[in-house]
Amino acid sequence: MLTESQLGEWYTRNRISEAAQAVIGCIRESNPARRVGGGRRNVAGRYPSSKMRLTIQFESHRVELAAIYELEHDGDVLEYYDQPPTIKLDYCSANGRRLGVLHTADFFVIRETCAGWEECKTQQDLLRLAEQNENRYRCAEERWICPPGEAYASGFGLYYRVRSSSGIDWIYQRNVQFLEDYLRDGLAVAPAIQEAVVARVGAFPGLSLQDLFDASPGGGSRDDIYALIAANAVHADLRGAPLTEPRRVILHRTDAESRSDGRMDPPLQADEVRPLPQSEAEARLRKATDAELAVANDRLRHVMCFLKTPNEAGGTVPSRTLRRWVAAYRTAERIFGSGYLGLLPERAAGNSMPKLPQETRELISESIAADYETPKQKTKYACWSALKLACERRGIVAPSYKAYRSAVLNRSAFEQTLQRQGHRAAYSREPFYWQLELKTPLHGDRPFEVGHIDHTELDVESVSSRTGRGLGRTWMTLLTDAFSRRILAVHLTFDPPSYRSCMMVLRECVRRHSRLPQIVVVDGGREFQSTYFEALLARYEIIKKTRPAAKPRFGSVCERLFGTANTQFLHNLKGNTQIATQVRQMTQSVNPKGQAVWSIEDLHQRLTEYAYHVYDTIDHPALGQSPREAFDRGLAATGTRAHRAIAYDREFLIATLPTTSRGTAKVVPGKGIQIHYLFYWSDQFRTPEVERQNLPVRYDPFDAGTSYAFVNGHWVDCHSEHYVIFQGRSEKEIMLASEELRRTRSCHSQQFHVTATKLAMFLESVEAHEALLQQRLADAESVSVRGSHAGLAPNEPRQAHPSILALSAKSRTAPNRKSELYEEL
Repeated sequence: MLTESQLGEWYTRNRISEAAQAVIGCIRESNPARRVGGGRRNVAGRYPSSKMRLTIQFESHRVELAAIYELEHDGDVLEYYDQPPTIKLDYCSANGRRLGVLHTADFFVIRETCAGWEECKTQQDLLRLAEQNENRYRCAEERWICPPGEAYASGFGLYYRVRSSSGIDWIYQRNVQFLEDYLRDGLAVAPAIQEAVVARVGAFPGLSLQDLFDASPGGGSRDDIYALIAANAVHADLRGAPLTEPRRVILHRTDAESRSDGRMDPPLQADEVRPLPQSEAEARLRKATDAELAVANDRLRHVMCFLKTPNEAGGTVPSRTLRRWVAAYRTAERIFGSGYLGLLPERAAGNSMPKLPQETRELISESIAADYETPKQKTKYACWSALKLACERRGIVAPSYKAYRSAVLNRSAFEQTLQRQGHRAAYSREPFYWQLELKTPLHGDRPFEVGHIDHTELDVESVSSRTGRGLGRTWMTLLTDAFSRRILAVHLTFDPPSYRSCMMVLRECVRRHSRLPQIVVVDGGREFQSTYFEALLARYEIIKKTRPAAKPRFGSVCERLFGTANTQFLHNLKGNTQIATQVRQMTQSVNPKGQAVWSIEDLHQRLTEYAYHVYDTIDHPALGQSPREAFDRGLAATGTRAHRAIAYDREFLIATLPTTSRGTAKVVPGKGIQIHYLFYWSDQFRTPEVERQNLPVRYDPFDAGTSYAFVNGHWVDCHSEHYVIFQGRSEKEIMLASEELRRTRSCHSQQFHVTATKLAMFLESVEAHEALLQQRLADAESVSVRGSHAGLAPNEPRQAHPSILALSAKSRTAPNRKSELYEEL
């Protein structure tokens, strides 16, 4: 980024007006005008920019992210900002009415000699928008322009540019993404290796990248060669061929040498030449039925025989028919280059005219669109009945129910479901997206390029390892490598999906591999929108992509893995919850809660064994090899990239530690801070200025004996009463024991509310009984006094007042009511 002095020099050098300086200054100081989202179709995300030293938002990984790669690695670009402050565009609508539209461009870019707004659109969207109103977007001289945007920008001496997806160079995009590990952190190549590689390329101009790999000059590895290409010590045309196809990549010492190379481009191969007649011939062959091909093959046999020996050919075929076949063969050979096409039988035309009148057909279409394809979801018969009545009122021919039903079935099933049930129901019928042009591969070109994170609740009940009481189902978080389908990390917890699970699975990946993927693909869950999670990704320069909601195909790597884990492992365990899908058929004897025997520790041990050693070594149908083999071969072919290793040290651990729901905890005098029902203490809490303060805290899900608090500008260790128990245990043992301890405390906290209610009810009944006893004593004293006033002897029996008899009966029943209350409790 530019310093203030550099910016001032740029203003002076390019003669930027004061009004434009004010606009640029406002953009540089402002936060993005909005937080972008990909909607139902696009994959949105954040890109950690090395040039800008902050994250840049993109709304589509096929359009805006492609522009970001261009801007990030364009030497002419000094700065660029996403979602700059909103501007107002003035233009006329299609019917001539004047409009004033607030508009937020995708980027504001500062270049060496100019600056301005840049808007990214797909070619399809631009064509649609231009058709709606040419005053907003239109194509002029083979480029797209936005006249109102240009008018606004020109008032400040700036520019407004429209970027179309048709101008994206996907080979360059793929290569830049492939080299990004080396572009971000330059790998230090030994001088001897660099000299040997440069000398080899200089001695053999036009050397292919594969030949350089095979020669391995100076003992240089593939990582060394990729690093030299990224540093431009060796020039490779990144727009010429993908680096993943090294035989096609041509190397030179400099860019100037590659431009002065006098070699001609290789001629087109025969299969690349597609003249129009040949295209028509192929279309005719594709349309031919099996019966037509059989007829043509039989005719070809007779024609070939005639052309070789005219006097002997014929046989059972009349000579006139044979001559007609030969003539057709020669005509097709002259026109299409293939005489075989002339032997295909001509199809009978038949009567293809519709039987129903044009007006009736129009009413059918209107009825389907306005009556059947609606959220009311009327039946075909009901819609046909209404159509029949409308036809009778107009005096035109009504279609039969069969004809109406055929018309409904001939329309798009996807569009019908979309109109009747909504986009989520229609997703299963949505046409599969086929990538017909070269773009960056969906699953990346190498291991650790694209990783997917997702959660699922395991289909098995868990119990406490100490008491055997049920603790419920656990949640599993997976991080998978898209290229090799390998499971990079597994994390188990009783908590529902949260950013803590996301951070812990990343932590587990670093512990096992000392690496994190270059791109992390997640869904739109709240746990992935956390500031802590996004800060962790930005800290280690990881691109976050958010797939659209209700689009499981975008996360098919994880979704299929969940199904595989269920069928191959979880559904074979005791206490699995398959039967829970049929609740009415489930009895107490087969209830999974009663069948549960797996503790989280045992389940974690077996699940990781399955993920890291069993699934990892079974051939994957999409790969033709096991995930481990694909992973190892991918690293060997594309470089290990050891310079991107992440140390599993205190700095990384604290960066990945989650916090509480509030982010802080209050210091209780004499006890410390409370996190997840446990108290943690540090000697730093003894000072009066710290007591009763809310401090930022982090806790370690892998160790219930330790947490961290931010005191006086630094993180301090805090220990719980369980620290002595956990001390000396392995990290895995501490993690699983801590998870079970937190779950038990949580269950106890929930039970406390139930216990408190029962206790309150009981005490209320006791207090009522005390009042009853007190009243009985008082009433007895009153009777004695009244008796003495009446002149009765002390031991003389007397008849009690009816109210006293009723009270005595009520008191005799009190113990029974008390026992009933105990039974209710």
